[in-house]
Amino acid sequence: MNYSWKLSEQADDRVTGELARQLNVKPIIAKLLAQRGLDSVEKAKTFFFSSLNDQHDPFLMDGMNAAVDRVFEALERYEKILVYGDYDVDGTTGAALLYMFFRKLGATVEFYIPDRLKEGYGVSTTGVEFASAGGFTLLVTVDCGVAAGKEIAYAASKGIDTIVCDHHEVEDCPDAVAVLDPIKPGCDYPFKYLSGCGVAYKFAKAISIKLGKSELPDEYLDLVAIAAAADVVPLVGENRIFVQAGFNAIASHPRAGIKALLESARLEVGRLTTGQVSFNIAPRINAVGRLGDAKRAVELLITDNADVAEDFAQVLESENSHRKLLDEKTFNEAHELALEMLSKKNLNSLVLHRESWHPGVVGIVASRIVETFYRPTIMLATVDGVVRGSARSVAGYDIFAAIRECSDLLLQFGGHKVAAGMALMPENLGRFAEKFEEVVAGTITEDLKTPVISIDADLDLGDVNGDFMKKLKLFEPFGPHNAKPVFRTMNVYLSDARIVGNSHLKMKLRSNGVTFDAIKFRNGDSTVKAGTMLDVVYSVDENHYAGNVYYQLQLKDFRNASESSQSRTSTGPGFGKESLGG
Repeated sequence: MNYSWKLSEQADDRVTGELARQLNVKPIIAKLLAQRGLDSVEKAKTFFFSSLNDQHDPFLMDGMNAAVDRVFEALERYEKILVYGDYDVDGTTGAALLYMFFRKLGATVEFYIPDRLKEGYGVSTTGVEFASAGGFTLLVTVDCGVAAGKEIAYAASKGIDTIVCDHHEVEDCPDAVAVLDPIKPGCDYPFKYLSGCGVAYKFAKAISIKLGKSELPDEYLDLVAIAAAADVVPLVGENRIFVQAGFNAIASHPRAGIKALLESARLEVGRLTTGQVSFNIAPRINAVGRLGDAKRAVELLITDNADVAEDFAQVLESENSHRKLLDEKTFNEAHELALEMLSKKNLNSLVLHRESWHPGVVGIVASRIVETFYRPTIMLATVDGVVRGSARSVAGYDIFAAIRECSDLLLQFGGHKVAAGMALMPENLGRFAEKFEEVVAGTITEDLKTPVISIDADLDLGDVNGDFMKKLKLFEPFGPHNAKPVFRTMNVYLSDARIVGNSHLKMKLRSNGVTFDAIKFRNGDSTVKAGTMLDVVYSVDENHYAGNVYYQLQLKDFRNASESSQSRTSTGPGFGKESLGG
């Protein structure tokens, strides 16, 4: 894939100079701060040093008072509460959080996770019937519910009240006791980017405040942190606070299930990153929901028995290995189908369907198809006579809005701007694909059709050292709206290049007398030769091995060195003893 390299708009030199002086950091660090809108010492310190005390009052969320009052009523009447979570990481962590929290309050509580293949996404009639048969009179949803108006009305007809904890876009709010969703119309909650588990935490926080024990739910911030990292919500504001606090809790006293999961993934408990959650932890939790019963993920998270946790972690490991095999098979078939379709017509989108595909992996494969062909993509399978699937978008394009334009052909749909899910009848598949292509063709702009690598700044490799990395780590946790900095270095010498593992390109790059290992994952470009001069775009990783620390460049892209003369940005003097962070 050919990428467009775009150097981010550079901050005012006077602002970065003043920040560098007042914080006693190199201009490159000051530049990264200013580019993130942290253009004053006060903003920088708030960004780096916010704590749980800086979070918003949960009662600012619309519906919170009604939700809290209904829980207290349930507690006083000894009603049975059913926590209803989605089957992904966000839903299972949120369900675990509320289940443990309500149990701590002395409630009679159980949790329910729908069967992905039989019930599909969100609140189902099957789930409502389970609640009714079990004598539950209060249903609390996590990471789902805003699109379940019919199901919530059905629950009401069975004498069951519903409280919704969700963070998805709202068409029409269901008629529930309360809908807790920071992005619903009319909600004035200041922070709009909470995960579903984050909303559940704020709900528990509000209940705890009314009890006079506001710290009660803080022991579950490890779950909130994993949900935020896995669900790829913006890691700013409250999310940044929660992830920092949650990762600190995992490092100091991990709960049994998370410890077992980290050990199964061969990760160090004290060095967890958002990237490791996304690529190592989330797939294992999601795998049991994709291929079978997601309740097992909740059981892993709520147990305090190390042996039980280890057993569940092994189940997740096994399911994830099976999932990888399915991924590869499905991707190969989808890749072939996409090539065939594009050979016949220059499409702006891809709607790919095979009855035999496993619906639990189509979302993952859709992401890989987008990476390969860079078009909004929908992957669909057939389950019990209904076509179900997942959609993934290219950067900047609202795929949820495009799907909504086709809603007359759908049984149900829901999601975000970048990812969504849907169900439709087989006889509508052809018309849906045509209409979706028409909508995308009419709304996608030319600049969104080419993948862009945004570059924060030019960097001299000689400046990548322990002090630099120490300051860079202060920007963590990385994620949307606080991306890991991406740098460009021109005219570096390629001294070695070889293919390792699954088509990864490993290099040694030399510039200004320093040499760094570099890797380009899933590249497989065997044509690049040692002795070549390159321009490279990369992020810098800190790796630990056998007690040693070393730095590696993770390449985003590379090209033959530009013939035109381009000077590199000076990164200024070294850090002083009194620099930010000590």
